Amino acid sequence: MLFNTACTPVFSQSTRHVILISIDGFHPDMYLDSGWPCPNLRYLIRRGTYADHLISTFPSYTYPSHTAMVTGAQPARSGIGFNQPIGSQGEWSWYAKAIKVPTLWDVLKKNGLSTAAIEWPATVGAPITWNLPEIWRPGSVDRIGEARKYATTGLIAEIEQNATGRLDSLNCDDDRLALDQTLGLAAAYVFGFKRPAFMAVHFANVDSFEHREGRDGDSVRIALAGDDRAIGDILEAIKNSGEADSTAVIIVGDHGFATIDTIMRPNRLIREVPARFIASGGSAFLYSRSADKNGIIKAVTDSLNALPRGKRKLFRIIDRKELDGMGADSAALLALSAEPGMVFSASMGPAQAVSNGPGTFIQQNQLEGLFISTHGGHHGYDPNLPEMYTGFIAEGAGIARGGHIHSLREVDIAPLVAALLGIDFKTPDGQKISGILSF
Repeated sequence: MLFNTACTPVFSQSTRHVILISIDGFHPDMYLDSGWPCPNLRYLIRRGTYADHLISTFPSYTYPSHTAMVTGAQPARSGIGFNQPIGSQGEWSWYAKAIKVPTLWDVLKKNGLSTAAIEWPATVGAPITWNLPEIWRPGSVDRIGEARKYATTGLIAEIEQNATGRLDSLNCDDDRLALDQTLGLAAAYVFGFKRPAFMAVHFANVDSFEHREGRDGDSVRIALAGDDRAIGDILEAIKNSGEADSTAVIIVGDHGFATIDTIMRPNRLIREVPARFIASGGSAFLYSRSADKNGIIKAVTDSLNALPRGKRKLFRIIDRKELDGMGADSAALLALSAEPGMVFSASMGPAQAVSNGPGTFIQQNQLEGLFISTHGGHHGYDPNLPEMYTGFIAEGAGIARGGHIHSLREVDIAPLVAALLGIDFKTPDGQKISGILSF
């Protein structure tokens, strides 16, 4: 629904609540181009501050970026380098204990402030007052069955009774547009009746349909319209709570998206080298236990550079010095970053297609070859590529009205939330960005 703007109070600089909403796969075109269906987002832009783009982590992936937003730390310091931990058998980095640095959840709890999270990545076991974490069984798209085991006691039953009705594998399914609509109702209820100082909400549908159809698919537009409607429900809850003049809303994405047509399997080139690439969509990171790191790097680089010119130009090699500057996993020897349109797979050859979450079918393509055809969309590329730019909009208490900035990074979100709530939070990489706050 479009939020009713009538009789909306003027916001003050006193911020007692911050709601952080992530639209997975959100890219700036979605609010800069009037052809996309998002009236609530444009309403927020008119009343608040927006950025031309928000810069993701490297790889530009869901779990590293969402962790960066609540820690102010790049993957090298947060400990969350990929969606799935290295050596995963299908599980993702669901558990908060894997994060190596303090989070907003930790700092706010120490300051006596309440928190809430709805499907936010890497929150299982986090010190969150009201938590409905993101977790599922490997091979399943059902996001509620496993979550029941880890959610705050009684929270799901309360949401079902008062907001959503029964949560099940139909309305909490990655493959169905009902997922984000359901999560929006849950988030609206939690804010309206719990009033947390900080609430983080993760919408997944846009990303799911971009993986299927590419960056601008018809279903992607429908998914964005659904998220805009869900955001309207949350805005309505803010208004009805009587806390509109003390609440800030921040809309972000975790990464952009690229439409793809080619998969490369770099591990096929280095079968005899004691090293392997871990693929992350548009990037791949090289790891080895060998003591001869320089020898490994030379052997792998030589193999890659021996490719025909037309294939070699589809990616670039990123050395350790550049990776350090990007805050990427410090254990990787080097990385590959593809040109948009191509993605990497760690597999050596054809594999049975089993879904272990959004985007994972790429790893298990059943075709043979070093370079093979594909379709759909993906991310994970160098975050400085325009296709990987994601979005930022902020509005409400403490946010400058009519503001416009060029860019900021996902690690800058945690300092922003802390500043709004008046909390001292020194982060490893994040900075306070000028032009957003009204004070």
